[in-house]
Order: sequence, then C-alpha cells, then structure tokens
Amino acid sequence: MFGMRSDLPLRRDTASRFVLWLVMVLVFMAALAVTVNSYIGVLLNDWNQSVTGTLTVQIPMAEGGDKVTQAAVNKVVDVLKRHPGVSSAEALPRAKIASLLKPWLGDGAIVDDLPLPALIDVELRDDTPEALAAISASIKTAAPDAVIDDHRVWLNRVMSLAQGFSVLALTIMVLVTGALGLTIVFATRASLAEFAQVIEILHVVGAKDRYVAGQFARRALVQGIVGGAAGLALYAPALALVAWLANRVDPEILPNATLPMSHWLALAVLPLAAGLLAMITANMTVRRTLSEKV
Repeated sequence: MFGMRSDLPLRRDTASRFVLWLVMVLVFMAALAVTVNSYIGVLLNDWNQSVTGTLTVQIPMAEGGDKVTQAAVNKVVDVLKRHPGVSSAEALPRAKIASLLKPWLGDGAIVDDLPLPALIDVELRDDTPEALAAISASIKTAAPDAVIDDHRVWLNRVMSLAQGFSVLALTIMVLVTGALGLTIVFATRASLAEFAQVIEILHVVGAKDRYVAGQFARRALVQGIVGGAAGLALYAPALALVAWLANRVDPEILPNATLPMSHWLALAVLPLAAGLLAMITANMTVRRTLSEKV
C-alpha cells in the first residue's frame, strides 16, 4: 500500500514535516494519558481489595499507663471476637505499629517515646451498614474512647480524586484526538492549495476526486504511523525513568503496581490509530474541498 505510485509530489510538501513532528508529540501525550489512567485503575483495584471488609480500632493511651490501655484493648478484642458480624480481631504489636510509621518517621527512639494508640485489626464477616453500626456500638460500650476507622470512608475520597484524574486523562485523549484531526485538516488544505495546478491537470486527464483524495489519504496514513511510532519511541525512555523513580519510593507509601496487558496493547495501537484517523480525516477533507470548488 505504501509503495503505490503517486502523481502528486507530496514528498516535497512543506506541511509534511510539521505534521510528523506534531503527531509525535500528540502520541506522546496520548501514551502518557493511557498510562496514567491504567495506573490509577490498578491502584484503586488494589486498595479496594485490601480494605474491603476491614476496620481499624484505635485505643488511645490511657492516663493510667500501659496496663490500663492493655486492659481496654483486651476487652475490645474479646467483644469483637464474640460479635457475629466479625470474622477476626487482633491487636497489633507495638513493633508492627512502629514499622507502619517507619516510612514517615524513620527508625530511632522517637517512635518509642511517642504516646501511640493501640491498634486492633478487624476483619468483618458482614460489612453492611447495619452490621457496622452494631459493631461500632459494641466497641463504644467496651471502650468509650475508642476511635473506629472505616477504611471505606477514606477509600471513597481517594477514589473520587482518582476518578478526577481519570477524567482528566480521558479529556487529554479527546483533546489530542481533536488536535490531530484539526492538524490534518489544515495541513491537507495547505497541500491542496500548494498543488492546486497539479490537481487541475489530473482532473483534465480524467482523474476523479476519490483518486486525488486517496493520494492524500495514503500520505496521511504514513505520516500518522511514522509520527506515532516516533512518539512511542520518545515515550519509552520517559516511562522507564518514571518506573525507576517509583521503585525507589517505599512500597508503604506508593504500592508497586503491575500495569495490565490491555495498557500495553493500547500503547501499541496508538500509532495505527493515529494513522487511521489521519487517513480518514485527509480523505474527507480533500473530497469536501474539491466538491466545493465544482
């Protein structure tokens, strides 16, 4: 298809170089948007699976010291284990709590000196709103000062923020698609004006509008694919750099996430999608422009 003879000197078209560079940049942006959307989806799925059906109960440090606090912890754990809506309840050792704070506070005596609350990790058998209300009432009866953290509350807030980023990524995709289409329209019109005399000669010898449109469409297809491949080649080292920087962050702060196969397939399809969009846009632009001159 790429080797078909052309009666138009499109290779000398001044707009071709501009289109190639712009397609490369647009595909780079589209690849970035696809990666952000996929990564957010993986993180939300991981967080949702890890916090669904769980609670964390905090028992503040009592004025009477560790013995009073531990007594309150034992009482709450006993109540939770006997509750029909609870699958398991376990008090976290202080060493585990210190390890959770390590990414933010680091190692050292400062953690040991802090009046950290005791934590109870609870797995629910029933996480309906009614069951949660009953469990919370039982906990408050055993320890009025206890603080109950329903992970779904902060997860819903994080999901709202993440969904906003996903909408932003999709908006970028729409803008990139529109920018590519407009670029092809203006570049094709400029080429039509540049080769107006050659096109008139082709019409004189019997060439139809669809033949001329096909010439431009094939050129746009090649430009889209080549520019898209260049954009992916530019994006590959950028993605590798971001992945390397992310791996240096503590997993407790930024969990490791494996992007799904659909993400890599979407990236691979971008050059072809850019080429097809450019081809269709160029074909329609040429046909419409030539029909208006008749």
